[in-house]
Amino acid sequence: MLSWWVLFGGALLDAVIGANFFVHGEPFFVGAGYLLSTGVYYGVPAVLIGGFLGDQISYMIGRKYGMQGRRYVTAKFPKSRRAFARAKLELNKRGVLVIAMARLLGAVAWVMPFLVGSYRVSWAKFTLWSSIGLVVGIGQFIALGYVGSKGISFLPPWSDIQLVLQENAILLFGVVVAVIFSVVCYRRFRRHKAKFGAIVASWLLVMLGVNYIHFFNSSAYQFDEPLEPHTQVVSSLGQLDYHVYSGLSAVYDDSQPMNIVLIGASPQQLMKELGWIQNKTFSRDEISFSVYLDLLRRQEPPISDLYWNKQPQRLAYQEKGDLVKRNHMRWWFAGVDAVTQQDIWLGAVSYDNRLELSFYKGILTVLHGIDPYVDVERDRLAERAQAQGWQVSTYKVSEPINFTQDHEFYTDGHVVVIKNSA
Repeated sequence: MLSWWVLFGGALLDAVIGANFFVHGEPFFVGAGYLLSTGVYYGVPAVLIGGFLGDQISYMIGRKYGMQGRRYVTAKFPKSRRAFARAKLELNKRGVLVIAMARLLGAVAWVMPFLVGSYRVSWAKFTLWSSIGLVVGIGQFIALGYVGSKGISFLPPWSDIQLVLQENAILLFGVVVAVIFSVVCYRRFRRHKAKFGAIVASWLLVMLGVNYIHFFNSSAYQFDEPLEPHTQVVSSLGQLDYHVYSGLSAVYDDSQPMNIVLIGASPQQLMKELGWIQNKTFSRDEISFSVYLDLLRRQEPPISDLYWNKQPQRLAYQEKGDLVKRNHMRWWFAGVDAVTQQDIWLGAVSYDNRLELSFYKGILTVLHGIDPYVDVERDRLAERAQAQGWQVSTYKVSEPINFTQDHEFYTDGHVVVIKNSA
């Protein structure tokens, strides 16, 4: 195991002018990736912080000593002459973009921060572009160490890779368009302070366009499989999967747990008795932009799709609320009980309490965020169903789950089982 200060020191010396002619950071970056694959996280911030400070030191040295410093370095380290010549040429041709690309240009990375400082490029401009290059340059070796430690079996099947690319196609296209707009804006307004505002505005407009195309003018919610899945025979509630996801590919984390099981009745019947309102969803309904605005006006916005067994929810409901805070519920048809031949439905109930920027089905968009204490809404619905005469019990499906990066909720691992008393 590599200590954090070894990784930090290696990354620092790799970036400091003079020392970096003898100390190369690649082994330290790859080592940080290897540690990450074993669940040890300190290596990544250690090399990133070390590299950042090293770049800053080289920049400050160059800014303080200028041309005299360049002459001293080239005299003291003759191998730096070619690197300085190439770095100067690239800097003159490409401007600040080459600061970000320096770590991808071999020996140019050794001298670029020092050279930029000697040319009196502003500290803010240098820090912004060099930080981007730092993440990309070091990140590639971290990824190499991570994947290399896992072996080739770590890579997902090609079918999963295709699905990821398919789901993210609109976002990738939008990023390419935004980058092109940014370059055009930078060149057109190079000498004006408005260039950065124009760049930000171009990204916002492109991301808004991506959202509009995704929700209202794309095939993101079409299915290759029939909407009515084959009925499976369920011999035990323990055989069912109780996890739902915000997309089809394997890159999505568990969004929230299934916490309601309905046996022998229709969700419409239960929801009607409890006074819930049926919502529209993009996967099951034709929602134009005008319909969407009307739903917002009525404070009944569409519920975002979640997927169980690669199928979106069959039905979605909400209690009366406002545009930000509301109780909502999704239902999936799970099959038929092997003994009683009764239908089994799985439901996920939770409470929206905020709006947040989320990565959802291949785009960045604003969605509702749920209260992580999902058991509260589960138990509340169970009490109301019992008060209406439904049979209510509990069934353990997992160990308790704490709030983590993979599960942004808490649950005791139980589901509520509801049956029609009739």
